[in-house]
Order: sequence, then structure tokens, then C-alpha cells
Amino acid sequence: MNGKDVIYIDADEEITGIIDKVRSSSKQLVALVLPKRAAMLQSSVNMKLLKKSADAGKKHLVLVTTESSLLPLAGAVGLYVSRNLD
Repeated sequence: MNGKDVIYIDADEEITGIIDKVRSSSKQLVALVLPKRAAMLQSSVNMKLLKKSADAGKKHLVLVTTESSLLPLAGAVGLYVSRNLD
């Protein structure tokens, strides 16, 4: 179960699809690589849903993005953010 899973998110992907991908990952650490202007995560409700699904699956979730507008939303729900996959 150890290791990292990298999931690339499409710009037109719905939050339910992202949650399904996180749930189906067999790894404990999941890195979500977000597209520019990730509209699906501009909502605090969607961020909370994503965090809740990660917690339920005992997964550590990291959002990989350079979008500074997502930082306060991610921080408010306790999600980690990184600029790159390293």
C-alpha cells in the first residue's frame, strides 16, 4: 500500500470523477496534477468533498498546481499543495 500514485486531472472533469479516481487508488499518497484554472476545485464545497473522500480512504492527498487561487481553499480544508511532483 505504500508509494505514490499520480493522477492527472482533465480540465472538464467533474468532482465526482476525481473522487472516484482517488478512491480507486491503491496507494496511500495520491498526487492530483491539476490543469490550469481547475474550475472543479474553485469551490470550497468541492474541496471539502475531496478531503472527506481522501480521509475516508486513509489517503494523503496532494494537489499539484501553480494556481495561487487554490491555496486558501486547500489550506482551509487541510489539503497539501505542491508546485511540482517532487
